[in-house]
Amino acid sequence: MSLLERGAGRWRQILIWTAFIALDTGTQIAFKWGADGLSDLDFGVPMLLRAVSLPGVWLAALGYVGTFFVWMAILKDMPLSRAFPMTGLAYVTVPLLAWLVLGESIDLTRACGIGLIVAGVVALGGDHDHA
Repeated sequence: MSLLERGAGRWRQILIWTAFIALDTGTQIAFKWGADGLSDLDFGVPMLLRAVSLPGVWLAALGYVGTFFVWMAILKDMPLSRAFPMTGLAYVTVPLLAWLVLGESIDLTRACGIGLIVAGVVALGGDHDHA
């Protein structure tokens, strides 16, 4: 494989992973948006009927479908043992977006946890082969 082909493959992976993390993060924020519209109802038929009328719930469902297809593209080219730990990046992006968009707080303990997750993703998702 030429250097140019390797570079194109690397950019393809970056693009696919960016799409995955963006879709997964957006899906979780949409679920929260939908759930906020259900806060006055207990689980049951009335809650389910209202849920199907909420845009956040529909966006979350569409996000899951999109995430599924992007995940299939990732797994086509990458071993599960390397790909799955990288999904942990959503544990970084979801709280950050929840903080920015929803005004949720990130205390020092959570911030340290996010840092540890990033370190774990780097350690487990790196591009290295062992014999």
